[in-house]
Order: sequence, then C-alpha cells, then structure tokens
Amino acid sequence: MVRGGLVMIENPKDRALRARDGLKSADYDIKRMMREYVRYLGIAVFNAIFFWTFYEMIYWLDPLNIYPATVAWAIAYIIGSFEAHYLHRRFTFKSKADYKESLYWAFVVYGSIGVLSTISEHLLVYVFDVHHRLAWALNMCAFGFMMFLGLRLLAFPPEMDSSE
Repeated sequence: MVRGGLVMIENPKDRALRARDGLKSADYDIKRMMREYVRYLGIAVFNAIFFWTFYEMIYWLDPLNIYPATVAWAIAYIIGSFEAHYLHRRFTFKSKADYKESLYWAFVVYGSIGVLSTISEHLLVYVFDVHHRLAWALNMCAFGFMMFLGLRLLAFPPEMDSSE
C-alpha cells in the first residue's frame, strides 16, 4: 500500500485476519493445506540441511568465544531465513506476493520465532544441559509448525497464491 509516496505496511493483526478469511474461503480446504504442509516439510528438509551446515560450522569456529550453541543458532538462523524465504515463496506456497513485502512479513515471523528459539536453544544447552545437537533437533521440531502457520498467514496469504 502506498500513501503519499511512502510504502505503508499493513497492520499484522489486519493481515492475519484477512489471511484467516482467505483460509476459510471455498477454494482453500484442508486438502490444500495438507498439500502445502507436505511441500513445506519437503522444503524444510533442504532448509534444515542448509541451516545445520552453518550451525555446525559456526559452533566449531566459536567466533565470539562465548556460548557457542547460542551464537551458532542465532547466526545460522538469520542466514537460513533468507534462503528459506526464497524457497517457501517459490515452491511451498507458490506465491505471487511482492518479494519485498513477503520478505518483510517473513522476517516478522522469522524474527519472532528466531528470538524464541534462540532463547530455547540457550536454555536447553546451558541450563538444562541438553547436548547441543539434540537441542537443535528439538527446536527444529518445536517451532516448525508455528513457522508454517506464520508464513501462511502473514508472508504468503492465500489470496497471493498462483494457481496450483
């Protein structure tokens, strides 16, 4: 939305409510959502390998020499978010949404979940003494479906899809 030469970003609540209404439309049913979720999981496997590679590399390099699992999670998560946005936009949701707008909303989702999952990674490894690789896997599982819903509602709303 452009107002007075400035790009106005839609209120997240309004965007989520509009997307929810799109999810309730006649042409968006549980079968379509399940197909998208299966595609999401397929892309997520590739994203997880990409993310894991960076996580391990940063963990072993330990660039800040403090809390290597937390630092590795945060840095790899940020790098992986760019790659994941592109793949989910193109293949999971087949979205025609404006790239910059979908990137903005994806980073609202990625940022929120990134903060929560980084805190979780830190707590699991350094407070609850869970091995860093197990903590990584637990976080990936715990936040995956929330990520799918957030991306579907905010970054790639159904009305912005190309035809399947």
